[in-house]
Amino acid sequence: MNRIPSIEPVETLQQIQHESAEQALPQQEKVFAVAKRVRARLNNLPDPTHPPLGWVKGRAFDDVFPFIRLPELRPALNGDWVQFGTPDLEPNRLYFGDNLQVLRTLPSESIDLIYIDPPFFSGAQYNTIWGDANEVRTFNDIWDGGIDTYLVWLNARLWEMRRVLKSSGSLVVHCDWHASHYIKTELDKILGYDNFQNHLIWYYRGGGVSRVRFGRKHDDLFWYSKGSNWTFNLDDVRQAYSDEILSRPPSSYLKSHRNQNTKIYEGYSLNPKGKIPDDVIQMPIVNPSAAERIGYPTQKPEPLLEYLIAGLSAPGEVVADFFSGGGTTLVTAQRLGRQWIGCDISRVAVSVTLDRLVKVCEEQSGVRSNYGKPGEQHFQMSLPNVTEKVPDIRLVYVGVYPMDRFKAVDPEQFTQFILQCFGASLNTQEGPITGFRTQLEPILVGPADPDASPDPKIVKQFFEACLERLQPNARLKARVIAWKFSPQLNEYRKSLLAWIAKNLPEKNVAMDFEYIPINSEQFRERIRRKYPDAEDNEFFMRFTNPPIIGDIRVKHAGGRRYGFEAVDTHSGNLDGYLVNCQWDFDFDRGHFAAHKDYILGRKENKGKNVTRKFEAVLTAEHEFESAGEHAVACRVQDNLGGESIKSIIVEVPK
Repeated sequence: MNRIPSIEPVETLQQIQHESAEQALPQQEKVFAVAKRVRARLNNLPDPTHPPLGWVKGRAFDDVFPFIRLPELRPALNGDWVQFGTPDLEPNRLYFGDNLQVLRTLPSESIDLIYIDPPFFSGAQYNTIWGDANEVRTFNDIWDGGIDTYLVWLNARLWEMRRVLKSSGSLVVHCDWHASHYIKTELDKILGYDNFQNHLIWYYRGGGVSRVRFGRKHDDLFWYSKGSNWTFNLDDVRQAYSDEILSRPPSSYLKSHRNQNTKIYEGYSLNPKGKIPDDVIQMPIVNPSAAERIGYPTQKPEPLLEYLIAGLSAPGEVVADFFSGGGTTLVTAQRLGRQWIGCDISRVAVSVTLDRLVKVCEEQSGVRSNYGKPGEQHFQMSLPNVTEKVPDIRLVYVGVYPMDRFKAVDPEQFTQFILQCFGASLNTQEGPITGFRTQLEPILVGPADPDASPDPKIVKQFFEACLERLQPNARLKARVIAWKFSPQLNEYRKSLLAWIAKNLPEKNVAMDFEYIPINSEQFRERIRRKYPDAEDNEFFMRFTNPPIIGDIRVKHAGGRRYGFEAVDTHSGNLDGYLVNCQWDFDFDRGHFAAHKDYILGRKENKGKNVTRKFEAVLTAEHEFESAGEHAVACRVQDNLGGESIKSIIVEVPK
């Protein structure tokens, strides 16, 4: 079985950046060449190789979207690590973060099939379907400059997708009439005109019709292979014969071949598996009453993804979707026995996807994922018999980091995490100095727990170690990086600065001694240097607090029907607000699973100048099927990526 690619150490990330920059454009001079007699008469023709928009030779897309090399956070918590009794299998992974940053951490030649359904070029308001600040910021940036800005944004991601695809891999891009023709030309430049395999049409009925133009009843899917060999499982995607074909008499199934002057007739029968498929897929959209229906407008039907995954990949291979939305691609890949990688920039989308995946994995494995209450550190426990081996699911954070998750992070991993965020390297020698950004910038990293301050004794030892490194005519910049600093430490720093001002100038040496809070602009200064024109550098690396759920109020509505309200509930982040509220009325399993009626618990604010497209609805009603104790849980997400769960026990009388 293939191993799912994993985020690599800094040295490997540097190699990935090099591989991305040096990735060669397809050789397409014959396709895009211009005759000499034409070129001799014109001076405004583009390069015959037609580089994609935004691409710069030797730097790829680094000029527009600089490499940051953000670390991953992979907490050992039950809500973020769901197990199904097979620790020997490589876990599948679901990423919360910007897909470009995630792609830039994955090794080259590691994925078999990529399907993406990126936002269509139909306006930021339409494509903002979850309401997270990261999603809103991304989509606003996309449309600020029109179609060219959109294509540059998409090209940077397609470039990395090409890199991570195996030589036998395939990419399917799902789009519609708004930009399909523009996207096709850019795909030719990135994947190669000769590697274009099919323009698939997904034809669907339903929806509104126009009285001023032909009805728009199809989407476009462009299938490219990376090379000259690719997977195509013909028998898995054969289509049913039409009634007209099936009604023909057997005598009509004749092939006519001419051999010299003699006509030879040869009979044949219909293939029982169906006919060879064509490039038009007739399939309905997701029915409003379908079990798979989540409730957001761009949801794609599972049969469509089943058709593509079955046809273009093999069991055990790795399928990826870097715009995973509500998780249809990943759920389908799981059902078809593929490994998978998913990614979305929305916390709401990631939560919805995880719920769907856990349900499918529990059905397949026969293992209920009740490994303790969410928020507890992960632990192994004896498991029931496994019906089918199913890999664990790991939730991985890249660029958006929930602060409460750091309590379960190993100190060494936390140190590596902070140093990588700050652009520093680990000190391999013993002593109180944790790492260096340069030899003149020693660093001390505080504890992983966001509620803890550095130990004053260790800070004193660090200061003394920095004094030993002082050199004449040089300025040492000693930095302590931590979540918070106690009043005692702040007073100690004042005394240190006074001592430095009094004593060091006499020795012709200098030293700065700084405290840097992790959740600060100062900590993000290397991102500020990378993106000097960005209005909000926090967009690229954000640390979020969980929302606050004060209490769950219960009101008996008669019989076994109850009303619920999350009271005194609000975002724990500055400028944060709640965008979604979910309810689970069978929480005794341990892993939160939103009830189908409350997957998207929010109201939409409509209007031209709306700053908050969605706001959470904090109430719910439910009728229990039986009397007795029932665990009810509420889960809320805010616009900045924070999430919290609170549960209560409801006693339903007979």
